[in-house]
Amino acid sequence: MSVDSNHAPQALKPDTAAIFARAAAAERRADKRLATAIDDFFLVEEDRLDDRTRAAIGAMLTEAVRAIAREVAGHATRQVGTGSTKAVLAVDEPALLGRLLDAGVLRERDLMDELLGQVRLNLLGEALIANRAPGSHSALLPRLTGSSDGVVASAAMAYLLAENRRGSGAVGRPGELPALLHRRLVWWIAAALRRAETGEAAEQVRIDRALAAAAERSLRAHDDQDRLDVIALRLAVAIDPHGEEVAELLIEAVEEGRGALFVATLAHLLKIDFAEARAVVLDPDGDRLWLALRAQGSDRATIARIGLALSDADPRRDIDAFADTLDAVAAVPIEAANDSLASLSLPADFRAAVRAFDRKERR
Repeated sequence: MSVDSNHAPQALKPDTAAIFARAAAAERRADKRLATAIDDFFLVEEDRLDDRTRAAIGAMLTEAVRAIAREVAGHATRQVGTGSTKAVLAVDEPALLGRLLDAGVLRERDLMDELLGQVRLNLLGEALIANRAPGSHSALLPRLTGSSDGVVASAAMAYLLAENRRGSGAVGRPGELPALLHRRLVWWIAAALRRAETGEAAEQVRIDRALAAAAERSLRAHDDQDRLDVIALRLAVAIDPHGEEVAELLIEAVEEGRGALFVATLAHLLKIDFAEARAVVLDPDGDRLWLALRAQGSDRATIARIGLALSDADPRRDIDAFADTLDAVAAVPIEAANDSLASLSLPADFRAAVRAFDRKERR
């Protein structure tokens, strides 16, 4: 028998009647909890997020929401001044995150894809650094920052600063989100900060205007060129490796844990988006990455060295399967490898639309 808060005994006191409301809410939560448990049970094991990845995504999302909320609420509060309106704009961070989660906006596919990609690339870089041979030192960035080519040296210094900034715990800062995703998140947070129980319509309008102005101010201040992936692409373009330089740069980048530079170099060479190249690199099956390396003329030794480093750093990868595939990959003609990846260079919006149709057809 289910509990219906709308049909609780009318004679009960308000505090007693609240028990019925909470019981009804608990029943709804139990039903949702069961549905989630069923979905989780039938997930393929390798598709599950490990605890470290899950925690890192949560921390990144929480920090981004907190930073934007404080910025928007702070500016809106300064506009409305003191009094009851100011109290309405006070940021209750756990409640704010709860409102966003309840609304379902944080489940947006593009946002979660970006957060997951950033987290996995960060964790891969950390694992690659941890796997360095004892006594080895990073030589790639020091060499690039000391380059006689001023463009390369400047881009390398910017990359080093951006990488250090991300590694210092600022990974959740809003500036690491692409402009479109940052824009969505700002407006979602502004709406979540809004309160409907202010009592007077005029006061609500005042708050709404202050929140809208604060959100627009935050958007104007966002620098989309300050992200690590943009800076990494700038460095890859500045280096513009050719011939044997390609293998040398890719091997050094991956073995020294410069994940963003490795991805950016592939993106530059293949003429595809950074996010697309990142997906290729992080795919645990690896076939697309081996073909991408082969498309750049990488020989068996280069592919083996990169594949071994990635397999040691990412427990999701099957090193035995990679070893079994290596000879076949090395035998793929360069032109055929390029042809197999041609669709990656299509416009991002077109590829996203195609994938949306594919997902619909698989249901």
